[in-house]
Amino acid sequence: MSDTLKEAVDLTPKPLLTISGHEHTIYGITYLPGAGRLVTCSADGTVRMWDVENGEQEGMAMKRDGWVEALAVTRDGKRILSAKWGGHDAAIRCAVASPDNRLVASGNSEGRIVITEMKEDEQTKQHASGIKTARRGCVNSVCFSPDGTKLASAHDDKIIQMFDVESDFILGPIAGRTHDVYYVVWSLDGSRLFTASVDQTIRVWDAETGEPIGEPWTGHADYATSLSLSPDGAKLASGSHEKTVRF
Repeated sequence: MSDTLKEAVDLTPKPLLTISGHEHTIYGITYLPGAGRLVTCSADGTVRMWDVENGEQEGMAMKRDGWVEALAVTRDGKRILSAKWGGHDAAIRCAVASPDNRLVASGNSEGRIVITEMKEDEQTKQHASGIKTARRGCVNSVCFSPDGTKLASAHDDKIIQMFDVESDFILGPIAGRTHDVYYVVWSLDGSRLFTASVDQTIRVWDAETGEPIGEPWTGHADYATSLSLSPDGAKLASGSHEKTVRF
């Protein structure tokens, strides 16, 4: 691994900007290609786009009927996918597109993860998330590894779970949290996982060993509910129950 890559993923908790505008909890946040804009979704029923330099909202809010809890953007930035509370057999709580834009993984309130083919809109895989006899809570977040071979998921039972995408094989949980985990994202090189939690903190984990790295990052005054890593790996944006976004 090059020194440049190591530096890119070695983030430090130095908030640069706070964005306000949503009227309720922010459930999803993601950078658009180029890292100049962010997209967020909220329980206020809107999807909004922001300029990351000045914190200003771009254009009109995209409105939906009901809480918008799941948000995903394709790697080319051409499509924004959102899901509201309700639909499927249970409420969809999260969604993410694979790095090659071929698959969409979504998790629901009954603890199930579904992987679908994006182009054909046909279900290709479905499995109970985590250990089938233990993972009963909501799937709050799902994230593909940078190479698209693994899927990480965050759960209401304080667990971060990892799967092999092709085989559905469970690679093992990361435990050690004392509160529900709301969000999980992978570092650019796949060596680390970043999580947001009910305890208002952002934490870093070794993706291979499951061990925590360093101390938790603090700053939010309420639940940390969402995360997004910039395309260059230099910034981590976090959303919260207090209706703000921090960098």
